[in-house]
Amino acid sequence: LRRNVKAPIYTVELHNESIIRGFTAGTKSGGNAEAVRGQHGNMLVFDEADYLSSGDMDAALSIITNYPNATVWMSSTPSGKRERFYQTCGSKIFKEYHYTSKVNPMWNEELQALFKEQLTDIGYDHEILANFGEQEQGVFQNTYVQAAKHRYEYGDLAYKNTWTYTVGVDWNDIGNGTTISVLGFNPAENLFYVVDRYVVSREGWTQLSACHKIAELNRIWRPIVIYIDAGFGGTQYEVLRKYGFDSLIDPAKGPTHPDSRLRDIVKKYDFGSKVDVHDLFTKRLISKPAKPFLVESTVRRFESNDIRFPQSDEKLEAQLQGYIIDRITPTGVPVYKAGDESAGDHALDALMLSVLGFTLEVTPLGKPKYDTGIAFSGRFGEGTDALIHEGDTVIHQGDKKERNKTDREKQKPTGGRDSVVNKNQNLLGNPGGLPASNTHQGRQSVSLWAWPGFGHDAPKPRVRTLKEAGEDASSRLGLRPRLSAKPSRKKI
Repeated sequence: LRRNVKAPIYTVELHNESIIRGFTAGTKSGGNAEAVRGQHGNMLVFDEADYLSSGDMDAALSIITNYPNATVWMSSTPSGKRERFYQTCGSKIFKEYHYTSKVNPMWNEELQALFKEQLTDIGYDHEILANFGEQEQGVFQNTYVQAAKHRYEYGDLAYKNTWTYTVGVDWNDIGNGTTISVLGFNPAENLFYVVDRYVVSREGWTQLSACHKIAELNRIWRPIVIYIDAGFGGTQYEVLRKYGFDSLIDPAKGPTHPDSRLRDIVKKYDFGSKVDVHDLFTKRLISKPAKPFLVESTVRRFESNDIRFPQSDEKLEAQLQGYIIDRITPTGVPVYKAGDESAGDHALDALMLSVLGFTLEVTPLGKPKYDTGIAFSGRFGEGTDALIHEGDTVIHQGDKKERNKTDREKQKPTGGRDSVVNKNQNLLGNPGGLPASNTHQGRQSVSLWAWPGFGHDAPKPRVRTLKEAGEDASSRLGLRPRLSAKPSRKKI
């Protein structure tokens, strides 16, 4: 075994003149296995292949280009990522061998109990059972990502005036361009569809061309809001709003033209700041970290299974599956990043911004709904009474003597010989006190109570007097109370 000091190459020379060379990919450095370039061989072996990036494996595969009969071996503990190793296991070109740790002859029940206790459920699924499962640090679970894939293409779903559309724009430098995502909500199905995604690529890319593309998509989809990334989009935000104001004063367009809406619907979102949202119960404003709120709003849509994207969009799928939590800050705020640098996260950021637009502009988190009902409190010093609901039973109030007698019966002390229950007497009293006595006896079918509102959220009718019922009806109709006597003129 020899090691080359100038380069990280480990060489083993056998007696039959065969040579084994080992290389480190340097995945964390982002070099895409540059040390492997220029090598050649008849066999290529990847160790821990699921932890290598796509760029590392692309560079290493070039080793066997001049050897048609070369063999490729990949072995790894699954990490949960759906990248090159996962795709290779499902390929028809390769043969897959799946072995769990339990095939080890040294495996016993003590090791089983140890790993069950020390590892998490996801870690046990990866390390012991050798299943891909879910990523330990993944944000979007693969189960929900696969459920969101649908059979349609961008351009198949035309504009419908009954849908609600939002647009998300992820501005980037010249190396990545600008990604624009259009999200449509179908109220008939209560589902979200990614109806369009456009990338202003590096070739021929300028900031103004991306702004023109946003204006074009605004004319097509008529979105209620356009959210853009404030990181690289500070200048573009002003350009788009100015474009809307210029259209407003243009005699050929005017205020009804779609371009004029840009002055109002374009909004920027700073990932590193905080966002104010309304509490769903108190309606008070509360501040939340902007990036976690952005991510979790999209995660909830996938977990609720109410969002769809084309199954042919493999780039968006790879970014969803490769999005991970890098670390947690001392204040408890998660920091996200793209697990696969080659896939990136720009299409995902644009999608999350479009979901955010719907969350802040339509749902009660961003636009709370207040009760517009009006009630009159009555005169000063006037007592209030409970409302009489529809279906209440009204009884005629008896004379004063009868009421006093009823009150005395209620206050009569209990006890004595009369209060002793006969041993032969039913403890439940008459048949009317038996369970389910409210049902119609003697019939085969059991029906509910007959009072209105039993089957839905409405209060049970209560007994009210005729006077109380009349006062309640007068207050509902806005009638003034009836005068008991002829009004007298005040002497001055």
